[in-house]
Amino acid sequence: MKLGKWIGGIVVIVLLVAGIIFFGLYKTPPSGIHSETSSDRIYKVGIFEVVRHPVLDAMADSFRAHLDQSLSGRVQFITMVPEGDASKTEQMAQKFATEGYDLVFVIGTNLAQSLAKKTSTLPIVLGAATDPVSTGLVESWERPGRNITGTSDLSPVDAQLDRLGEIMPNANRIGIIYNPSEDNSGIIVARFKKECQKRGLTTVSTTISGQNEIKQTLVSLIGKIDALYAPTDATVQSAFPLLIKTTNELKIPVFNCDEGTVKKGAIFSVGFDYEALGRISAEMAADIFQNNKSPSDMPIRLADEFQLFYNEIQILKFNLELPASWKQDGKRVSE
Repeated sequence: MKLGKWIGGIVVIVLLVAGIIFFGLYKTPPSGIHSETSSDRIYKVGIFEVVRHPVLDAMADSFRAHLDQSLSGRVQFITMVPEGDASKTEQMAQKFATEGYDLVFVIGTNLAQSLAKKTSTLPIVLGAATDPVSTGLVESWERPGRNITGTSDLSPVDAQLDRLGEIMPNANRIGIIYNPSEDNSGIIVARFKKECQKRGLTTVSTTISGQNEIKQTLVSLIGKIDALYAPTDATVQSAFPLLIKTTNELKIPVFNCDEGTVKKGAIFSVGFDYEALGRISAEMAADIFQNNKSPSDMPIRLADEFQLFYNEIQILKFNLELPASWKQDGKRVSE
């Protein structure tokens, strides 16, 4: 009997010790430390924007608003904008990679490339990356294969040239202005030239490295082009008011691919709703947080549809006739 009681006591002691160890390992975290499944977790999300520009700002604002709504306000957003400065880009990318961010929304291919070199684990959601495959950011459109996914604003150059033919049927010489150091611009220009060649149109390319070169470069195009195409190039877009002022003086109509530039003086654009791209990017970020999705398995997404925007004041200024169909299927934009 004594032996039985002794063994029973040993068993009780062992069970008590095991219980203490178990609950010690799995006790509730101290206040202020959140588990991955905690409903009150605050996510630290970076927004990395290449330059301040109304279109890019609208996309960033849309991303911020929709993700904040999806996560019920449990997000801390931190925005960094290098304004095209390469040194600042590297410094900011390093901060995003090393300072405990849960995800970074990146607007600008060169920014994404810089950040991707510094981390292979931090989820990166691209905002309007023109061609993330050609620039080496992802392995394929369907399966990125790494810590990067997001949206693309691959320009609908065929639709843009269709509309140019409707409003300027005799325009055969098309100028293009861009900064060749921007990978996205090179991709768009190559696609644009290829489409022009298919249609028998002549392209005249001119390049700039900074805003201060725009006026002189445009003057060199006098008599050589019928219209000017201004792609989604950060250098060109950031100096768009100067570009329009100069092309108005030189009587060169400009067309583009977003609503904001039409407000500033382009005669028309066929492009994306960049706020919609911000919303789609936010949906993807929410999917990563809420459903534990891996960016490597999330296909790159495009905007839902294209939209025609036109500036009737500018069209009349260049003595062009507004196609009747534009009033029905386009959106009139005022300066």
